[in-house]
Amino acid sequence: MGWADTLADRSARRWFETIAGRIEPGWSALSADPALWSRYEHHLAAVTDAVHVEGQLVGRQEPVSDLVLIASHAHDVWTAAEKEGWTPPSDAARWAPSEWTGLRLLACFRLAAAEPHGPKLSREAALLRRTTAEPRKRVR
Repeated sequence: MGWADTLADRSARRWFETIAGRIEPGWSALSADPALWSRYEHHLAAVTDAVHVEGQLVGRQEPVSDLVLIASHAHDVWTAAEKEGWTPPSDAARWAPSEWTGLRLLACFRLAAAEPHGPKLSREAALLRRTTAEPRKRVR
């Protein structure tokens, strides 16, 4: 891994760290609501597919890590949602299966955390249904 890759991964990890507190109530919501968990799993699969397509089909002079691709996807989702006036639900009770943006961001965060230089999951997120929710080691 070269210095540019290290900087890109560091930037991606830092971006995730800036949103971590704002989406934290989502982890509590996931542990309490099976319907929410089901939607979240769909988002895990969708993000995995989106990153795979991005990595395989978009030509780049220099390859980038999966962490950077996941962060790019999450940043695009966050930015578009903010332009529409979205803010993350502030407590677990406000998270619902229709909370598309929040669930997509939680999925991105979980996948990013599985990457070698990814952000650290909170204690609650790390313990959340470990047996059914472990993402694949690499998304590409």
